[in-house]
Amino acid sequence: MTQFFDQLICPKTRTKLVLSADGKTLHNSSQEEPISYDINNIVDLVYPKELFEQDRKEQVAYNDAHLRYDRGVSWVFESLHANEAATRKAMIGLLKLKPGMKVLEVGAGTGKDSAYIIEKVTPGGHAVLSDLSPAMLGHAKEKFADKKDVQIDYFIGNGAYLPFEDNYFDAVFHFGGINTFSERAKAFEEFNRVVKVGGRVVVGDESVGAWLRDQKTYQILMDANPMFADQVPLQDLPKNVKDVKLQWIFGNGYYVLDFKKTKKAPTVNVNLQIPGKDFKDNWKLRAEKNRKKNP
Repeated sequence: MTQFFDQLICPKTRTKLVLSADGKTLHNSSQEEPISYDINNIVDLVYPKELFEQDRKEQVAYNDAHLRYDRGVSWVFESLHANEAATRKAMIGLLKLKPGMKVLEVGAGTGKDSAYIIEKVTPGGHAVLSDLSPAMLGHAKEKFADKKDVQIDYFIGNGAYLPFEDNYFDAVFHFGGINTFSERAKAFEEFNRVVKVGGRVVVGDESVGAWLRDQKTYQILMDANPMFADQVPLQDLPKNVKDVKLQWIFGNGYYVLDFKKTKKAPTVNVNLQIPGKDFKDNWKLRAEKNRKKNP
């Protein structure tokens, strides 16, 4: 555990975290903004300390539901005629994991997806599991207490403020919570920041496919849980990504986005001359012409 603490930075100031002499807290090394984080059964790296109201409500709700969560989620899979094990394996498959890799799971909950992640990076890998709910994450820690040949660490945290240096993980995974994040675009940026260039990020949540939203049973689904009516947050994706893929799974009630991090954002050569023209023509000139037509 101490080795894991040595790798952490403050999620706010991004300065090094230092373990206290009594082993009960981590302190950042910022002179301007000193912050401490408590270490109990699982280190609490939540920032901001006073969560936005939506995040606070979700934390309370999941803490209250932790004992019945696994049963409830399995019921959702069954109601959508989806095979839970096959669906989870397929999502984790998008990460292209190999033994020895280092993976972050944001919103690990009770560890249902974590089990497949851990299996893929064993032996020699490192799985870091985080959640905003201490009660949920405590269940995951109990489940994997006897795992060998793999390093598993845990922290309570907010996905929009991650306690790691840039380019730290081989892959990042999050499923089933991004719709409720108060700072969703910032969370996407954080997922992308901490993954290595060329690393994969997989994110998914509720969103009924547009072609099914006029169907009676799916309308009932959206009325029962309005998050099923949420739109896929494509506008929140970081700019420096490629191979962006979107699919619907889990009875077409959930989407999954996966992409690779690139070193820099793509660009378009708007000045390239169109071949075969006997006069100057390119995208930039066409855009200027259309702007004059439609001011």
